[in-house]
Amino acid sequence: MLWGYDGWFWASAVLGALSFLVCAVQGLRGRRPDDWTQGSVLLLEAFLLVYAAGSVLMHMVGPGPTGSALEYWGYLLTALLIPAGTFVWSLVERSSWSNYVLAAAGPVVVIMVYRMNYIWYYQ
Repeated sequence: MLWGYDGWFWASAVLGALSFLVCAVQGLRGRRPDDWTQGSVLLLEAFLLVYAAGSVLMHMVGPGPTGSALEYWGYLLTALLIPAGTFVWSLVERSSWSNYVLAAAGPVVVIMVYRMNYIWYYQ
């Protein structure tokens, strides 16, 4: 682990920051949701699906979370719903404001993965 956090956290930090920047810039430009903004959020969702599969595998073959397993899985389920919900929002509301909703998904995912990392290793 680098500086106390694993590679999954750093991957979520990079993907979340890039998604936020793409969506916020497009929102500031007054653009409607497009392939770049929606695609960045779908990339976050794909990352979280791989993260969830890894969590299930680690829970079955390795040591589970040191903190509350129920809390960990609750965070993971919520983190999976956030990008999916913002994506659906951007399909329904086709204004430039949807890019700001999409932009919120990036930092939220980073914070959720940070918290899951803490529950898994340090609690």
